[in-house]
Amino acid sequence: YGEDGVQCCMHALPKREDRLNLSSCGRHGFTIEVGPTPQGVIRHDVVEKTEAAMHALLDFLHLRNLELQNSDNANASPSVLDQLEQTYPSGIVPCYRSAPAVRPGELSGKISWPNDPANPNFPALMVHGSVQDRDFEPLRVGDPLFVTLDGTVVPYDGSHGEEVHLIFVNEGGYYYESSGTGIGVAVKSRFDWQTGWFLVESDDEGGAIEEVILEEKDSYE
Repeated sequence: YGEDGVQCCMHALPKREDRLNLSSCGRHGFTIEVGPTPQGVIRHDVVEKTEAAMHALLDFLHLRNLELQNSDNANASPSVLDQLEQTYPSGIVPCYRSAPAVRPGELSGKISWPNDPANPNFPALMVHGSVQDRDFEPLRVGDPLFVTLDGTVVPYDGSHGEEVHLIFVNEGGYYYESSGTGIGVAVKSRFDWQTGWFLVESDDEGGAIEEVILEEKDSYE
């Protein structure tokens, strides 16, 4: 979104009553998770991207509120849905979504690293230089992912699919065992804004497309 290239990731959430955070207070929560960035550091580029995401949300809410106020006005500006139809006439929006969790207790997929035996909050591996600062760029099986202190490269093993897009690469908060150590994983998807479902292609020879709710969750953010 915008010149800063802010990305939006659809993230499955449990029911509101099971989420102990501010976004659970609203019927449709929205979370702006900022990163990757180390704790205690203010980065200008990260602040600008946060502002871009916030302005996009406020612009949408403003348009929607104007639409509700002028619902009886025949000369009102095009509705939010009209604008969506103009931009995405098929109703399908390309997007990213969180990869499914593979470890118990996680809401979404992460690639974990082994921790230092003497400190559960410190990784025993480093994120490979070719991955650092490349959030949302594709990572394929066999590509470098981690590197040991002696320089041995650890490639991506395909645990979340042949091609994934890493998010929050080397995020300081994910060094902590309590936060779920590792790197977030997203995959490319397509979202039908008319139904609120994702589109997935089947494995049959015809490559048929079907609409499915990928996870039985209360909402997506």
